[in-house]
Formats: sequence, C-alpha cells, structure tokens
Amino acid sequence: MKSIPERDWKRIRDLKDELLNVACEQIFQRVEKLSADRAGQQHQSYLQLYKLIEKEDEKIAKMFNDLKRSNAFFKIAALKHYGVLTDAQMALFSEETQAVVKDLCQFGR
Repeated sequence: MKSIPERDWKRIRDLKDELLNVACEQIFQRVEKLSADRAGQQHQSYLQLYKLIEKEDEKIAKMFNDLKRSNAFFKIAALKHYGVLTDAQMALFSEETQAVVKDLCQFGR
C-alpha cells in the first residue's frame, strides 16, 4: 500500500487532538451511563467498568497510537469505523484517501 498523500497526512495530524477529545468524550458518556445504573450491583458494575476501559483503551490505541504516514490510512479507517471521524471530516480528505479508507472499512466487516 502506498503512503498517504502529503495534504491528507497534514489534515489527520491537524485533526488528531480534536478527534482524541471526541473519542474520550464518547468513552466518558459510556462510563457515566454504566456508573448511573450501578445501584445494588456495585461490584458487577465495577467489573463492567474495568472491561469497558480495557476495550476502549484498545480502540484508542488502534485509532491514535504510533500515528505515522505509513499507517495513516489504517488509523483513519479505525477512526471512521469507531464513529469518531464524521462524514464531514472524511470529506476533507482527497478522493484517493477516501477510497482507500472505504475499502479498509469494508474489508474489516
């Protein structure tokens, strides 16, 4: 697979902090829901919370850890797959990048 175009590489780097905040906010919302529904089952809720954090940490790693040009297509596909990258943000990328990401997302299903 070839490298991401320079313009798109700059775009994903520029969006990274915003997208990380979105991903973390989504996790906080899941945590808050789990926490709110814990009455009478605190230990079970704690175990669910622990599993949730582990699962979400894996997603964060797939989306953000070690972002570099050689894996940028995969990171963008993960962001799209997990609902962090919006369609409007995806439209900011070149048609080439959009096509590669679409293929990667379809392959992962």
